[in-house]
Amino acid sequence: MVSKQIFLDYSKAFLLQSALLAAFLTMAACTPDTDPAAATEAEIAGSDVKVTIYRDDWGVPHIYADREESGFYGLGYAQAEDQLIKLLGAVYWVQGRRAELEGEALLPMDIEQRRWRHAVEGKEGFARLDSQVKENYQAFVAGVKRYMRDHPDKVPGWAPPLEAADLVTISRALFWVGYAAVLGPAECQEPEMALYSSIRQVADQTLHGASNGWVVAPARTANGATILAADPHIEMQSAAYYEYRMEAGNLKSAGFSLGPLLWQAHNRDVSWAMTTGNPDMWDCYAVEVDPENPTRYLFDGEWQDMLQVEEAFQVVGGEPVTKVFEYTRHNDILSPVVARRGDVAYVVSASQMHDTGILDNEIREMNLAADVFELRTAMATLGMFPQNIIAGDSSGNIWYLRAGKTPVRPEGYDWMHPVPGNSSATAWQGYYALENMVQVLNPPQNFLQNNNVSPDRLFADANLDASDYPPGLFNDTPGRVTTRGLRTIEVLSVAEQFSVADAVGLAFDETWITAETWLAALRHALEQYPQWLDDPPGEAGDLVRRLLDFDGVAAADSVAALNFHYWRAGMPDVLQKPGFEHLQKLPWSSGDFSPEFAAAILEQAELAAAAMVKDLGSTEIAMGDLFRVGRGEQSWPLGGETIAALEMPTCVADLSPLCERTMRAFSSSPINEHGERRAWRGSNSMRLVEFSKPVKSWSLHVYGQNDDPASPHFDDQAKLLSKRKFKPTYFNRDELDMHIESMTILKLNEGSTP
Repeated sequence: MVSKQIFLDYSKAFLLQSALLAAFLTMAACTPDTDPAAATEAEIAGSDVKVTIYRDDWGVPHIYADREESGFYGLGYAQAEDQLIKLLGAVYWVQGRRAELEGEALLPMDIEQRRWRHAVEGKEGFARLDSQVKENYQAFVAGVKRYMRDHPDKVPGWAPPLEAADLVTISRALFWVGYAAVLGPAECQEPEMALYSSIRQVADQTLHGASNGWVVAPARTANGATILAADPHIEMQSAAYYEYRMEAGNLKSAGFSLGPLLWQAHNRDVSWAMTTGNPDMWDCYAVEVDPENPTRYLFDGEWQDMLQVEEAFQVVGGEPVTKVFEYTRHNDILSPVVARRGDVAYVVSASQMHDTGILDNEIREMNLAADVFELRTAMATLGMFPQNIIAGDSSGNIWYLRAGKTPVRPEGYDWMHPVPGNSSATAWQGYYALENMVQVLNPPQNFLQNNNVSPDRLFADANLDASDYPPGLFNDTPGRVTTRGLRTIEVLSVAEQFSVADAVGLAFDETWITAETWLAALRHALEQYPQWLDDPPGEAGDLVRRLLDFDGVAAADSVAALNFHYWRAGMPDVLQKPGFEHLQKLPWSSGDFSPEFAAAILEQAELAAAAMVKDLGSTEIAMGDLFRVGRGEQSWPLGGETIAALEMPTCVADLSPLCERTMRAFSSSPINEHGERRAWRGSNSMRLVEFSKPVKSWSLHVYGQNDDPASPHFDDQAKLLSKRKFKPTYFNRDELDMHIESMTILKLNEGSTP
């Protein structure tokens, strides 16, 4: 099959777009229609709310309450204390109102937010929540408002009213914007047919993302306990990850939340990781319309009228803009028109269009699960957004699932391109149940990984067979593997007595696994041109000598690593020269190398040396002197940078000589005025769990827990990232007791007590 992988990893980066975050720090003033803090704890069922928030020595809140909803009240209060601007800003974002605060540049995103009806679907989704989840979300909002009432000086003038339904809307929009909103329209992209401009602009903003998830069963571990690691590679200031720990009623959970959605977490018995990858959950229909009235179309011989919705957009500093969105009802789903060409309208049906709220219910049940079997039961409602799920439990079970509500499609059509949309012949025939999806339970290899690889590359061998699954469920190029997936397979396939220390080493691994391939080519080139090092061309000779001794590890203190990075960065230009096309795929052999190729890569060494001298003044600069992490004046050295050409962002979606990612998958900004390249995406919301007795877990959340530059927890975890260290989560109370930094007790109708 032809892979949709070219679009696949757009999702992760856009899904967690930093624009949602930092932009709101400088929002223009705006007066809300109502007082956003004018609410009381009466919104919570009952009247005996009491919650204690302990802050540990990293500023992470540990929330204790007798009742579940009380815990969410504390979570709302704590999150407002740490990230109020991000939380309130997200409300404007999901409502498609950022242009009215920030100007015309934000209008394309606003248009797409409303095209997909997030605010409308969010309100309907809130009504769909289980009663306990409703109470939890209402309590979360009450906690936020309590903080705003207690600290009016922290509330921005532009603060919007906050309602519980907004929380459902935020999670829907974040998980939608990089999947259905980009990948669905991508199936409509035919030659000579252009998507609406706002869709193209949104898609053009996406960058190639990544994520790691792996689990090792007790048979391979030193302590006979399941070990799981999760590492979503996201923007450094993403609002989608708020670290917490909570014990509230029967709910005992730690991890990262999106508002009240405890979506990346573990309890005492089960944990899961999520990585970008998806079944095919959307389709494009080419609908012939009435030339005399292009808002109606024949369907099974009867005229149907499109639903038309007019939306007005306010633009600060500009004129208001009005857009009319059009929808058909293919598959009993409101399916937006995303393009027109002549008398054909192109519409996208997305399977979860009207399912908002199901995910929220599902996530709660996942947090209550006692093992992976209960986790599977929780996920049977098919509310999970498209992801690879990697899970493990305290009983030693491990499980992989390619999650997402996937339509059963009629045969005889190419579902990767627009299909005829004027009859029920192409209508979906239901959805696959969870038991039919691509999954692996307790494999004999005793580990699982999916670092954005095809589902048939979970292991070195004895993988599942893509032909056993319908294309829509598998939805990938068989055999596709990333450098991060290959590195994980390489380590875990030979692991015996795998320890937590080994897990930390793999989580922070900085090996460029194709380095040896390139260095072999360099050695071959020097054999072809032995005189090149006899009379070395200045700095280039020093650079090449270092490369000949390079161990392939992108360590922060390595001079050779930065030499290699500069040398490799220009190789896409080399491999695209005539005669070298066969080298754009791996593996290589010495018989593939021509004298012309040998000369070209030596010439590239000269260009790399010249570039380093121009940028940095010398070739003898360590990687961490250039690549740094930090969000204030201070920064720390960083290794593990990605090698990728900007014009080929999808080349790291497969094992490729053109570009490469380490397990850390960092991407950095251009050189700034301080001569640094600051990381803006990569490992930053990491988790490691060992299901020992008792369970132990570690985390890392860059930059720090609190967004206030005056807070000691503004960037304290950036140092951990630099040093490749986790911090303990203090999941067990006896661990926490020795590390309490502060305590807040919240009661109804009383102020907070430090």
